[in-house]
Amino acid sequence: MADNEKQTEPDKGGNKRVFLVAVILLILIGGGAAYYFFVFADSSSVEQGDQIVEESIEPESSETLYLQLTESFTIQLRGTDRMMQLKLALRTPYGQSMVDEMIAHEIGIRAALLERLSGVENAVASSESFRSLIEPDLRDAANTILEEQNLYPGIDLVLFTEFLMQ
Repeated sequence: MADNEKQTEPDKGGNKRVFLVAVILLILIGGGAAYYFFVFADSSSVEQGDQIVEESIEPESSETLYLQLTESFTIQLRGTDRMMQLKLALRTPYGQSMVDEMIAHEIGIRAALLERLSGVENAVASSESFRSLIEPDLRDAANTILEEQNLYPGIDLVLFTEFLMQ
């Protein structure tokens, strides 16, 4: 009977080995998953602070289109009583889908353009090269609004369609 008791008694050393192997496997699987996410993770997302922001993908160039902003801008030139009134149009080489995005965010784009224009001084606005000097700044302001909405910054030119100084 002593022999029967020894045969039914579980092997305590074997259970420890099985547990140890299971723990090692879990660690290896977890490490492999972490390695995959850090090395092979989708490169179209960029971490900014505590947020993950999707980078917008450049659309295919298609038809070059223009969007005339509906209302004119009236700005008092900084440091004087002179006023500047102008109308702007935005150009994109990315077709109707980009124009639709620009229309959807026109209020934000207008606000950004107005903010940039409100800092213009009389001497700068009176110069012959004013429009070509300020255009890149206006384009960047408009594209920043699109980028904030996780859209591709597809405005490649800001055009002055009306320009009046008083």
